Amino acid sequence: MRECRRLALVTLGAALVAGAARAQEVQGPEVVRIGLVNSLFRDQPEALVMALMKPFSAMVESQTGLKGELVTGGGATKLGKLLATNKIQLAVFHGVEFAWARQLHPALRPLVIAVNQDPHLRALLVARRDSPAKGWKDLKHGILALPAGSRDHCYMFLDHGCQATGLTASKLFARTTTPPNSEEALDDVVDREADAVVVDGLAYDNFQRRKPGRAGELKVLARSPIFPAAVVAYQPGALSQQQLEQFRDGMLAANRTSLGRQLMTLWKLTGFAPVPADYDETLTNILKAYPRPAGAK
Repeated sequence: MRECRRLALVTLGAALVAGAARAQEVQGPEVVRIGLVNSLFRDQPEALVMALMKPFSAMVESQTGLKGELVTGGGATKLGKLLATNKIQLAVFHGVEFAWARQLHPALRPLVIAVNQDPHLRALLVARRDSPAKGWKDLKHGILALPAGSRDHCYMFLDHGCQATGLTASKLFARTTTPPNSEEALDDVVDREADAVVVDGLAYDNFQRRKPGRAGELKVLARSPIFPAAVVAYQPGALSQQQLEQFRDGMLAANRTSLGRQLMTLWKLTGFAPVPADYDETLTNILKAYPRPAGAK
């Protein structure tokens, strides 16, 4: 009888442990740690970065009901490892950097993307229509305009284009200016204050609509391939399905709130969106054009 009771207690204990494990699996962690790739804060002072984290955390909690803790996660390789090993439960990457991270950790999955009107990103090299230049190498010793606050795919496009000539941007161009926005940068090219500009494709489309006459004075010398949009990614199993759905649904509705709209404007986004059907294809394609740098952190 005593042995039977002991066996029953052991069985009950094992059942409770298994039940607790299943409950943890269903419920997930109480605080969701969200890592941010450091390239999101290019040229931004650390104090501003930390200040931006607080309202973002508040928005996450108000929109999703989940308590979030934001952490800077380093480069794409480090952030991918943190995500894959459950040191963090969600991570925000630029699309091309997510492609690099997923090469090393194939189980990583996209949850939602962050968009500015279009989920497909392009960068352009634009010059005056009467410029003799036909490509990057023809702009040697010229003046390049690069709008302040340019997004990461524009910097990658610039670096990639210069590398094709065997030079860095500082060696290829005599000088690089930083107009306050894309419209003024394009105006500078029209007004011959700069020889060319690297600009986001959507910004160029907006310029064509707003100033068709001046846009007629310009031509596109080079176009980037399509860059995948920035993404919030996760490692399957780190969060419960309910938590994933809470976060996804909450962020999709973020631009309907006053705080959400303010933050979207600050980050030059129109909102979060479902992962498009061709997202995996854009990840594969961008890796061909922009492979993961050797020694990337």
